[in-house]
Amino acid sequence: MRTAKRFPPSRSSNASSFVKASDLSVAHQWRGRVVDLTDHRGPAGWRAAQALAREGAIVYLGDAAQHERACSFDQQARELGHEALVLQWASEPRGQIRSDACPPHAEKVTLSEDQEPSDNRAHTPGAVTLVGGGPGEPDLLTVAALKATLRADVILLDRLGVALNVMDLAPGALVLDVGKAPGRHKMSQERINDTMLAFAREGARVVRLKGGDVFIFGRGGEEWRFLAAHGIRVDIVPGITSALSVPAHAGVSATYRNVTRAVTIISGHQPFNNAELSALVALGGTIVILMGVATFPSTVAGLRAAGLPESTGVALLEQGYTAHERHTFTTLGAAIEDARSRNVTNPAIIVIGDVVNVRETSAELAETTPLAATE
Repeated sequence: MRTAKRFPPSRSSNASSFVKASDLSVAHQWRGRVVDLTDHRGPAGWRAAQALAREGAIVYLGDAAQHERACSFDQQARELGHEALVLQWASEPRGQIRSDACPPHAEKVTLSEDQEPSDNRAHTPGAVTLVGGGPGEPDLLTVAALKATLRADVILLDRLGVALNVMDLAPGALVLDVGKAPGRHKMSQERINDTMLAFAREGARVVRLKGGDVFIFGRGGEEWRFLAAHGIRVDIVPGITSALSVPAHAGVSATYRNVTRAVTIISGHQPFNNAELSALVALGGTIVILMGVATFPSTVAGLRAAGLPESTGVALLEQGYTAHERHTFTTLGAAIEDARSRNVTNPAIIVIGDVVNVRETSAELAETTPLAATE
């Protein structure tokens, strides 16, 4: 039985190191080291390259077209009709996975014999993780979401996915852009479902990275049901929903004691009928509308007709957590004209309720309190 050399392996030129799987994820030990993995094709070599790159190594795999795992996933994507695919190669500050000629001074790494069967997923069903990426701020990505992305073989990325460099988080992962914009669907939901299923059946660890939370108008429930019906294991990583976080970022508290005790989150994709608008007014509380810019004039007119006072506060919060974030604060009586004059566009979170007016007094207080300077 072979015994692994004591870790860490030698750093000398042309050195050969024999490593175990546990050695591949030891923090800081691989940063900046040039590693030759060209003798290791297939799943085990691919996973080892990902692990080493995450720890900061510069890993050479040889010709990527000859690498079985990269090649099989790439070919699978093309057969499914994906033209916008990107086979990601990691970049600094974490590390690199390179497909060009290996330099002579690279440190050759030989994987221990027990790694091949432990990571051979050719006949092992894969799994899909539905990940909520939060409102767009990388710091609001949860620890569980980060871990799932780090382990991914294939990532299906939404238009409203987090504003981060997926390449740095998942070196070697195949990233497919399947995002949808209002009226412009790059890919149907059926094709997205079929893509996740196909890769999972190939043994891939698939991450479906969505904006916000997977179950708040993210069609996560549909995807879960579809995959489960086909025998695929599905894991759920909840995310921070933009319905609450974007207003909070703008200083609007969705609930406020003695002001409101209810929050209704609704999709404005389709116009509301009179019965729905009357029910919203009767319930009271805060109304948060997602995907509601196009139907905003009819929504406001309907709420006014149903009896909601024109003095009710309205916040139009565009491009939350981006460099283009913009806030428009108005009232129900002036909201239609203000939205038109300001040319409010998607993506936007719309908040209607007295909590918007509370925000104004809170902002005035914040200007005079030392806590306002606290980050």
